[in-house]
Amino acid sequence: MAEDSKTRLMSLDALRGFDMFWIIGGAGLVSALARVCGLPEGWTETLDLQFTHVTWEGFRFFDLIFPLFVFLSGVAVPFSVLSKRGRGDSVAKLQFGIVKRSLVLVAIGLSFSVFRFDPSMVRLYTVLYLIGMAYMIGASLALHITRIRRLFITGILILVGYHLAMMFLPYPGREAGLTPANNLAAWIDRNLIPTNLYRTVYDPEGTIRVIPAGVLCLFGVIAGLRIKANAKPSWRCAGELAAAGLIALIAGWLWSFSFPIIKDLWSPSFILWSAGWALLLLAIFYGVIDVLGLRWMGFFFVPIGMNAIVIYASQWYVPWGGIRDFFFSGFAGTMGSDDWKQLVMSGGLLAVQWALLFWMHRQRIHVRV
Repeated sequence: MAEDSKTRLMSLDALRGFDMFWIIGGAGLVSALARVCGLPEGWTETLDLQFTHVTWEGFRFFDLIFPLFVFLSGVAVPFSVLSKRGRGDSVAKLQFGIVKRSLVLVAIGLSFSVFRFDPSMVRLYTVLYLIGMAYMIGASLALHITRIRRLFITGILILVGYHLAMMFLPYPGREAGLTPANNLAAWIDRNLIPTNLYRTVYDPEGTIRVIPAGVLCLFGVIAGLRIKANAKPSWRCAGELAAAGLIALIAGWLWSFSFPIIKDLWSPSFILWSAGWALLLLAIFYGVIDVLGLRWMGFFFVPIGMNAIVIYASQWYVPWGGIRDFFFSGFAGTMGSDDWKQLVMSGGLLAVQWALLFWMHRQRIHVRV
């Protein structure tokens, strides 16, 4: 993100870092720590379950990681794109910048498979593809629609349209019900562009899912606009974010009775449910770090959040496991139990990555896409 340094929300960087923390090793560290601390087996099993994705319907903690990042990409828009519009930059120039950033993200995601030089392994639909396209949709709508109420109504109408299309639009071979292979999105995945699909019969980041994901980004934009409208961080704004989060959770739960919460379809109920949790987390981070001014609370997460795309992409290019083993496997071998060994290795993986991110942050090396 390219927020102005004078208007950056530390809570936004910290929450983005909190989100990435779980991807780069936080889940393994917390799971190992729970066992070392002697928590009951039922608790640790429940915790481990939350660090996995649901197979189809439902929602676990790990199912929030991806949509939270999409939401936060929207929160940053008022501090980057829209602030430039307020300073006089042309809409055409800003629109070009949005499209450029989106395509760069898509290209980075494509690089994870294209450099294998095996056409059968090339995968277009990646996490960064969906993030980039969702950002293009959400940021573009915010650029051209200036009123918050109209933005919100537009987002809801898009979700309703997506719901109707998924439930009623005919396609060859359509059957009753929603299953992984039998739904409009999966059919389009298989027939639109020849590419390697993550789940063979469909791709959870594929084709038309970018439309509801763009709405989630748009909801993030609206949250960012409400924050930016305050001259300084306030409890009132934190309360608004929390209240909006609770309303979104209720709305998502109610919508799930007609269209279940299905992450792999980015169903409207999933979008609202994810937005609800994202708003509550943003309210907490904003209240603690920006309103109370406890900036030290973000010390660990901010370096991760400031180079989130870099550390995410590095999972494909940097042998973090080998680096961790070089520094920590010997020490882990001196541990008396498997739980302590797992703690050392999980903590070591996180430590080597965080050390690089902290150094980059101290050197003011913040790679913007």
